[in-house]
Amino acid sequence: MKHDYFAQAKVTVRRQIAIPKKVQERMGGLKEGDYLLFYEESGKIYVEKGMLVPERR
Repeated sequence: MKHDYFAQAKVTVRRQIAIPKKVQERMGGLKEGDYLLFYEESGKIYVEKGMLVPERR
């Protein structure tokens, strides 16, 4: 299956990446202090903007 990629990021020696401007724009803008959430589904990793909120018991 061919994908239409629109951005790429290179991993640094410290295993970090800079988030490309195009990705930031598609996520509704990102600023310092924002959180990105990662999840896996059907063997693929997805990223979305948000914040984990601890469950209340």
